[in-house]
Amino acid sequence: MGRITVFSIDGCSHCRQLKAALTARNIPYSDINISHYPQKRADMLALTDRHTVPQVFFNERYIGGADETIQLLNEWDEELKGGSVTARDRYVDTIESDPGPFDVKLSLPTGPPAIQYMNLTVNRPKEITEVNGKHFTTLQLTKELMRKMPRGDLSTFGTVYYNSFKGSEALHSKLRSLKVTALMETFDLKSRDEAVQLGMKLQRKHFIEHASKGDHAFGDNNFYFRLYPFHTPHVLNSLRDWKHPSNDEPINVIFLLSKLWGNLESRHLTPEGLVNHATLRNDDFYWKFEDDSCELQKISMKDMDANTKTAFVINVYNLMIKYAFVKMGVPTSDASRYYFYDKVCVNIGGAVFSLNDLEHGILRANARAPYRLTKQFTIVDSRKNFSLNKTDSRIHFALNCGAKSCPSVKRYSVEALDEELRLSAMAFCEQDDNVSVDDANNLLGLSKIFYWYMSDFASSKQELPSKIVPYLRGEKKKKLEELIQKGRVSITFLEYDWSADGCNQFQFSKSYLRSFAPELYRF
Repeated sequence: MGRITVFSIDGCSHCRQLKAALTARNIPYSDINISHYPQKRADMLALTDRHTVPQVFFNERYIGGADETIQLLNEWDEELKGGSVTARDRYVDTIESDPGPFDVKLSLPTGPPAIQYMNLTVNRPKEITEVNGKHFTTLQLTKELMRKMPRGDLSTFGTVYYNSFKGSEALHSKLRSLKVTALMETFDLKSRDEAVQLGMKLQRKHFIEHASKGDHAFGDNNFYFRLYPFHTPHVLNSLRDWKHPSNDEPINVIFLLSKLWGNLESRHLTPEGLVNHATLRNDDFYWKFEDDSCELQKISMKDMDANTKTAFVINVYNLMIKYAFVKMGVPTSDASRYYFYDKVCVNIGGAVFSLNDLEHGILRANARAPYRLTKQFTIVDSRKNFSLNKTDSRIHFALNCGAKSCPSVKRYSVEALDEELRLSAMAFCEQDDNVSVDDANNLLGLSKIFYWYMSDFASSKQELPSKIVPYLRGEKKKKLEELIQKGRVSITFLEYDWSADGCNQFQFSKSYLRSFAPELYRF
């Protein structure tokens, strides 16, 4: 019996859209996930001469990637419009009814997937807090407090304290008509003294923080306090204070978080294969991700070797971008992107890093970001000790800042990092949207990535072509080598598509760095 075969990887938006297009037409397919079965990558390359995914076969007929396959499916829809025959019927008649495929390279993988060999601890430690005879996990208690504690923007001496409350306001609410309750109502406490004792306990356990830099104790007073999740809203993984040491390998922690996020995305796909941000934020699994991501607070990069740190930070960066787009919104202008990548942060091992810190400070060996005059970490910044000693230019084929023109998101391991970066470089450069060679006009078209980070690839613009040749294969490589030999290469940099995949997104605003977006935490 014939079938459709799809070569794919985890986290690939193009793979997701292709599969959604088939599913919407009730057309089955067999998935060969080369993230789980990396040995099948060689078969895909031998069959297609392509590194990119998805790659699609109708039996042994090679169709192409997502664009080519979706275009074909749309042609089917147009041809069958108004009739009783469906795209599913066309599939049965022209594909399923035929024998095959017989090529062994299209055979489905057997045996356990490679991902099963990771030592991932599924059950994370859970701290139980007892309140008036009831027991809460940290996540349960945090959510309960976020739902019912009063909060507002309070000011004193010209300073505004966002999402704060006075100690006296937390004890007993006077705003019953607004359904704003506080400690006494929430936990059925009998007196203000009981509420004070509970508030002090919550402060010791870091559910409540003093709003300013002081160390005032919680009480029946006019000092300002905040719930922990509202204390540093610019830090993504700050729902809670993670108290337990992390016992897993750092790379396994980020793999587990990536897997959780991937499962979350798969639950909120539209028929077009886009992730619905609005419904995702309301999923209980989103809260689990918010909670579990706080484990990064206990991951130390101090003793990581270069390979471990590179793989770990690439994976963290790519995951945090997705998380930030859902939690903080999507930047849609040059100005908003400036604040987004420079101010949205993640807590790793107790140190707070912006997205730019991860990329330019650590991975690029403390280099200047594009259009900046100074290095990412100053000479007195202790975080410079986490910087790599040198830049591997191939990281630019691995980092995805959320734009459509960015490289595809893949998972990077410590053991196979060099090969994985090589394959990512080849996959990126084989796409004409990123590297194109017009030999008739002596023109080399390059992604803006090569312009922004030219110093990472070459010492000059003239040297760029020769530095790109090793990432090319076949006819494209041959054409560029001939142009270089002739000394007639003109370089143009291609437009960068900053638009993001997904739907029901909201726009990022720098105001969300101090006070959460209204779309978030709607109770």
